[in-house]
Amino acid sequence: MLVALLSSQYARFSALAEAWLAQGATAFGIYQDERPLVYWPAGHRLAKPSMVVPIMSGEKELGDLRVVGLSGVVYEQRLRADTMLIGHMLGLESELQLMTADLVTSQDQQLALYRLTQTMRDHVTVEETLKAVVSEAVRMVRSQIGYAMFVPASAQDPQLVQQPADKLAEDQLWRLYWQGQASEHELNINDPGSEFAPSGVKNLLHVPIWVRGAVMAGLGLVNHPGGFGAPDIKLARAIADQASAQIERMLLYQEMFDQAKLRTEMELARRVQLDLLPRTLPVVQGLDIYANSRPAYQVGGDFFDFIQAEGRPFIFSAGDVTGKGLSAALLMTMTRSALHSKAQFMPYPTPEAVMRQSNEDLYNDFTRVGVFATVFVGQYEPGSQKMVYANAGHAPVIYRPHDGEPVLLRADSTAIGILPVNPSRNQVLRMAPNDLLIVATDGFSDVRDPSDDLFGIDRLMELVDRLHTGTAREIAAGMFEEADRFGHGRQQDDDQTLIVIKGAAS
Repeated sequence: MLVALLSSQYARFSALAEAWLAQGATAFGIYQDERPLVYWPAGHRLAKPSMVVPIMSGEKELGDLRVVGLSGVVYEQRLRADTMLIGHMLGLESELQLMTADLVTSQDQQLALYRLTQTMRDHVTVEETLKAVVSEAVRMVRSQIGYAMFVPASAQDPQLVQQPADKLAEDQLWRLYWQGQASEHELNINDPGSEFAPSGVKNLLHVPIWVRGAVMAGLGLVNHPGGFGAPDIKLARAIADQASAQIERMLLYQEMFDQAKLRTEMELARRVQLDLLPRTLPVVQGLDIYANSRPAYQVGGDFFDFIQAEGRPFIFSAGDVTGKGLSAALLMTMTRSALHSKAQFMPYPTPEAVMRQSNEDLYNDFTRVGVFATVFVGQYEPGSQKMVYANAGHAPVIYRPHDGEPVLLRADSTAIGILPVNPSRNQVLRMAPNDLLIVATDGFSDVRDPSDDLFGIDRLMELVDRLHTGTAREIAAGMFEEADRFGHGRQQDDDQTLIVIKGAAS
């Protein structure tokens, strides 16, 4: 309470000190709990006072007055009279604070805050909210200047508004904000000579605004007639609380808007990605073909493709770009486009040539962003019962001849984007009736159960052996079903894509 009285009646205390100094005292000061609150002259700390008289409010000691350089009964009586006057002032100040606080709380404050709430209700940006808060705070507290600022948690794009505009230097206002953030308390400056007072300011009240558990904003009021007392501080706090709630609502609204925008963009990306995949399954003499892809998220890095043109061999590809989500989807599109254009327009396409030239097109871009893509390319001449393929780091690829056990086909080269020249070579498989080739991505072998165990290659080979008698569509459906069953409904960890090709009677 003594500190508050000093802040509001500083001029009177200063005059009292000057009177004692004029009487011959070398120093005069006010102490509380053995700590100096203020003293005159500025360079004197009253280390050895000649007189000390307590300041009482009722029976409670609130501090003391100290004088250096004068002593005696007359001076002591005068000093006691000064302390009694200060104690009386403290009593009046306390009563006035209580009466004013009750009045503000019950009438003016409720009406003013209701108006502020109504004013801010339709604002949809933080800047609009800050402007409304400053305007209403200046009006309600009756200050000459107001300002407010907001610093997001990222500390990017801080905002500052003033009313009237550009009255105070922005760097000085930001200094007040950071001081308020550090102290987490109001700054009530009634001394124009204070180190925190901007030039041209008689008095200033800065109130930190808490948003989401941290000081992320501030409200300032400048030049109030007579300085800012307890009722002004209380009202400013109430305004800051309203601003806090509104800013939190704005941030939540912005987050919801951004999330909705992102969901829309991701849904559009998913539709575009699905449209890039073949819409119909190819019909190739001597083959039963089925393919499908399920991204772990809305979009993914897996792909499959079919290139079929009259007078040219049937070519298909499948691949997996490192990563997940939108970035993987963009790189997947690049990879698929490069493979597709080479397979479609090369005069004499072979898996080896398609892979090599696609790698040359993609190597620099993939190296720059630090990614790679595993790719399998197959080629089939209708009626030949022979599959030619090249495998650049792709797995799992499983071949099951109709008269044998499943075999895991190992890659014969590194993935696309690893080396400047891809070293893959053409390999040959028999594709007689009921021979089975499955080109999948690691989203199948990497499925995890609730105990975090992997499905693994061995289980996948056993599954293919169990399903091999079905059609290509039935085999694919069984693989997806078994992956879901093993994962017990858990969210996919990775994209799941496969091409099932089974030899059929010509």
